[in-house]
Amino acid sequence: MGINPIKISGNWDKGYVLDQHVTRSVPIGENAYGRMEFDTTRTELGELLFQYKYRNKISCLEKIIGLIKPFLDTWKDLKDVDIVMPVPATNPRAYQPATEIAQSIAEYLRVSFIDEILEKTSSGQAKDSSGTRGDIKVSIIAREKATREHTILLVDDLYGTGNTMRECVAVLRDDPKLTKIFVLAMTKRKGKAI
Repeated sequence: MGINPIKISGNWDKGYVLDQHVTRSVPIGENAYGRMEFDTTRTELGELLFQYKYRNKISCLEKIIGLIKPFLDTWKDLKDVDIVMPVPATNPRAYQPATEIAQSIAEYLRVSFIDEILEKTSSGQAKDSSGTRGDIKVSIIAREKATREHTILLVDDLYGTGNTMRECVAVLRDDPKLTKIFVLAMTKRKGKAI
């Protein structure tokens, strides 16, 4: 089946989401606890990410990387990348999907992986905000500045409104030694603007 990369615009130099997360979701009724349940069909990458992130199926990481390798091989800008870093996590987990995916991408590209630079200082999520940049600005900080010039690939697992990704890039842009910033998200929530 493969993936269907979607170019995304923002304050980065170039960015992509590799596929939609869900292709179809139909309500099927409430469960015993009064919560609506859905019959959901996901893309191949969406299903792997769902199983990896929400069902703790660690073995899906290798399948995710295997599925995205052809795209990584053809994205010519990645030859200039020397650091891969994840978008900071919103929720604490035993493992952080965006971090693990970013680290695997760094290993595949044979470049440095850094996850200590960006920090999320609040637990709010971009999708819960009113969508204005000011709502997110206070929640992302950079812990240190680069000591030499770098080209960055910023990786996230799930792309929603793009507000968190934009805020991370805005914070990174404050560092004059970061010459180019590329972004990559695995899947995109349905119905959100790009």
